Amino acid sequence: MSEESRENSEDQKKKRDGRKNRYHRGNRRYQKKDYPVCPYCGNSVKDINTAIASEEDESPAHFDCVLKQLEKRETLEKDEKICYLGRGSFGIVKTRNGGSMKFFIRKRIQYEKEEKKFDWRKTISKRIRK
Repeated sequence: MSEESRENSEDQKKKRDGRKNRYHRGNRRYQKKDYPVCPYCGNSVKDINTAIASEEDESPAHFDCVLKQLEKRETLEKDEKICYLGRGSFGIVKTRNGGSMKFFIRKRIQYEKEEKKFDWRKTISKRIRK
């Protein structure tokens, strides 16, 4: 490699590094945020909109982690599934045999307390209302 090409490549690296730093420093998207930690898996809960309050300490937990906990706790038959029904409740849904897809809720599980307002959810509702 000649001396000129070596100098050009070093100049290009400096330009790229400067460009990279400039974009990452000023952009909000790349700033670190303090996310709450899921009590079940230990990973951060980045999507608060889909979080469910855990039963133990009412902190936000991943929706999928809550589903896994319910599947471990409940005994399901072969034609049953756990589904989210809304307002913090889940249900064991059983499909009926027949030509059309019919189902009924065999058991309702109230996971979150209905009357309880969580602080971490209040901040979300303020952003949604705007």
